[in-house]
Amino acid sequence: MYLPDLKGKILVLLRDPGMAQALAPRQAELASLEAQAFLLAQEARESPLPLLVDPEGHLVSVIPERGVLVADPFLEVYHLGAVEGVEEILDWVRFTGAQCPECVLPEAEWL
Repeated sequence: MYLPDLKGKILVLLRDPGMAQALAPRQAELASLEAQAFLLAQEARESPLPLLVDPEGHLVSVIPERGVLVADPFLEVYHLGAVEGVEEILDWVRFTGAQCPECVLPEAEWL
């Protein structure tokens, strides 16, 4: 899968199979938040979440072992780092979903 093809939903990338296993039962909740989670690995393997293979390890190498990357529907990264567990991942997804790209003020001088 080509990364830009993932635009349109909040993106969650994990590299820890145990964290992916813990998040898998919450996929319906992720869907209700307009998010999709993927397990990221350098080679094909069984996964409780959809698998994204990164053979060269470009993305795998930047996500901490017990970490996660959370990006908005336009692939702007809101969190890249360690998390305590599934609830913190969902908190980041909710936070990302609450951001409003249309609400960002243009850079201009105020009169």
